Amino acid sequence: MDLLLRVAPEVRLSSSTSGLRALLDETAGTRVGTGVGVRTDASAVSDRGGDETPSLAELEVRSRQAQESGDLNALRSIEEALVALHLENHPPRRRPEPPEAAAIPAKERSLLERKAFHAALPQVSVFKRAARAKAKAIAETEADGFSRTLDLAHVVIAQHRAAALDDQWNDLAGHERCAVIAELDADFAAAECGCTCVDAGWDAETSRGYVTIVARYPSLDIVAERGPGVSSSGRRMLRRRTRSERNALYLGGLASFALAAARRAISIAVAADDIHLVIVRPTEDGDGLEPIYVGSLSREAVTLRPALADPLPLLLGSAARPMQFDGPAHDLVAVAPDADVMDIVRVCVDALGDEQLDDLLETGHA
Repeated sequence: MDLLLRVAPEVRLSSSTSGLRALLDETAGTRVGTGVGVRTDASAVSDRGGDETPSLAELEVRSRQAQESGDLNALRSIEEALVALHLENHPPRRRPEPPEAAAIPAKERSLLERKAFHAALPQVSVFKRAARAKAKAIAETEADGFSRTLDLAHVVIAQHRAAALDDQWNDLAGHERCAVIAELDADFAAAECGCTCVDAGWDAETSRGYVTIVARYPSLDIVAERGPGVSSSGRRMLRRRTRSERNALYLGGLASFALAAARRAISIAVAADDIHLVIVRPTEDGDGLEPIYVGSLSREAVTLRPALADPLPLLLGSAARPMQFDGPAHDLVAVAPDADVMDIVRVCVDALGDEQLDDLLETGHA
């Protein structure tokens, strides 16, 4: 089921089975990510030293297929990848180098000279050697002037591109709201990580830059009811997991996912000091989304921690509202809403049900 929610002025949040996307209202203008400062060198590899970590969307599809087929090896690799999402390396963006002016190649320059000669010489008789020599000199001068004009045009184009890159980088480095949202959302969409940026700015009290990210994490179904195990005879087999075991693996994957989202965000939003993160998942009936984590991760907490440290304590300690667990198996349930917010919602509901308000709205529309 597709959902379209207004989460901030000028920003709408679209949710579907493929993930979350933030959309700017048409009145706010269109801003797209440019990829300024992105680094695609050999340093962009996993901290594990292996191949690139698969996206969450890929893991979700693979998990469903492996559960249907009962593939033991596939389930093991999926679960290992699920708790290692945060190990993918995200090199921070850097100020881009200005592009060099493209000079005309020597081969192309000689081709221009030949074309100029062929255009000038047929107009002079072959018996007039002096006239042909003069025409040839004029053609050579014109070809050289044309080449110099092209060189100057390439220099101007390179300067224009350098100025555009400077503007794009200054917007990103200066934490300009629309630029940061556009860059983050473009990168999130390309990575298919189920995240979207809905806000960016500066905290008035702390003067720290922040971004607000909403991320969609799969339901408990991503963890199979049966997992890799060993029989009494030592043979590898699929064994039924307890509810507690599934919940523990699910929570470990959630912590890895949250840290991965924060690491990706701070590598792009180079001036962001805090990542406000809201993680939602599909409800049991599949008709909506419910929040399971609301918290804030600082750049210091994300970057200064050991790469191989367990991300779960960081997730639990950074929650702005305590994560909710239910029952002896510690089932993760939706975060309890704030009482003040619920009071405002009740007032709005009462107002929307007021007949006098309905009459007033009808009169206003009339």
